[in-house]
Amino acid sequence: MNETAVIMIKPLHLLVTFLCLSTAYTQDCTNNDIASCKENTREASSSDACMNQSEFQKLVSSYSSGSNSLLSSSLRGTVDGIISQTDASSFIKSLPDFIEASGYEQNSNGRAYAAPLGYSALGLKELKSSPEAYNTLLRIRERVRSTTEKALNLCPGSLYIDFTTISQKVEGGAHTAHADNCIHYFREDGVAICDTTRVHPYPNRVAASILYLNDPISGDFQGGQFYFANSTNHGEVEDGGIVDVSAGKMMYFTSGVENLHGALPVLKRMQDEKKNVTPKRVVMALWYVFDKNLMESIEDIHAPTEIFAIRLPDTVDKDALLQSLGAYLVAQQNKPITGSWSVNKYGQSALHVLFKDHSAMFSIDFVLEDTSRIVVERHTDVNVRASLQYMLQESVMLHGVLDELLRLLSEGVADNQRLNNFDKDVSSAREKLPARQA
Repeated sequence: MNETAVIMIKPLHLLVTFLCLSTAYTQDCTNNDIASCKENTREASSSDACMNQSEFQKLVSSYSSGSNSLLSSSLRGTVDGIISQTDASSFIKSLPDFIEASGYEQNSNGRAYAAPLGYSALGLKELKSSPEAYNTLLRIRERVRSTTEKALNLCPGSLYIDFTTISQKVEGGAHTAHADNCIHYFREDGVAICDTTRVHPYPNRVAASILYLNDPISGDFQGGQFYFANSTNHGEVEDGGIVDVSAGKMMYFTSGVENLHGALPVLKRMQDEKKNVTPKRVVMALWYVFDKNLMESIEDIHAPTEIFAIRLPDTVDKDALLQSLGAYLVAQQNKPITGSWSVNKYGQSALHVLFKDHSAMFSIDFVLEDTSRIVVERHTDVNVRASLQYMLQESVMLHGVLDELLRLLSEGVADNQRLNNFDKDVSSAREKLPARQA
């Protein structure tokens, strides 16, 4: 489940105030024997024993055969009242403007650019500019994490947050059924299986939470419900698997094919058809890992370090160049080994390229001022140095980017139109890279 494509660099930990709260756990008994499900729920809630990470992984792996027996009572559910509707409404009002979010993926036809319809998002970095919203987010974030941990019967401190996003879907915004840690396909018998020949960008994710922050009335929409898909029947929406939208309600679930999930399209309400009203469905999404080293940082983020900047000829089609560079970088994602890089588009004019060890990432930003430029920057977290492996592979990648820029510009701009500044800047950029071109 990738409701947000806004990339943050991960590791580092900051303890936030633990908020004790009383909430009603609703275990989902969809497609199972109701009596057995409820009995298991009572046993789980009355037991003082919690599962460690290894025990939990064994439980999850027991469903890999496609059996749905007692799945819902162990690996998914809903919790009401995480926050009040009033607090949720106040939080939404404190948020800055959402940023258009999208990403890159590979499909059966080769590499493709994917731009989700009607989708925008905010990450921790964007909320730093709004202290009120940021501090509120941290409190809700920890409440959601600890509640999910308890609901899954995991021992305290087992789950680390891999990524946090506030996502907004407008009219048409939807999400097809998917798993969060693998790319799946269906066997002939309808059972969902992870495709081991395809690389998922986040294979270490073990669980997730989705918190509704508004409802159809406050968001002027209809539809938009989260749903569970049947992993043993070609991904059809489960009977009773649609979760009505209610501010403060949270869905939690494990990340594999045992819990395929998605979101129905956000629609305009019938009474608003002739009005200038934009339907907006807003949620908070958290993804979890067991590896502390992959944990999302919530400390201040270092200002990025500029690696180089290149002035562009005025005649260049900037949008086409951005798309072409994005396609080129996607083609390099599995170099030098599978899963080395993850590429995403950020906003309207930037590409973010994250390295597999999460020690650093680089961005390519198209700055459109008096003189159009491409600015390449390195991003790291506070007190985290880019690894030696990252620095070496960054250099290889960026030499390739420079080669691709030269190729694209030589095809798209006649020699007499080329600006001398472009060639000079490319040569200067190569000098700044820590390793020479192979």
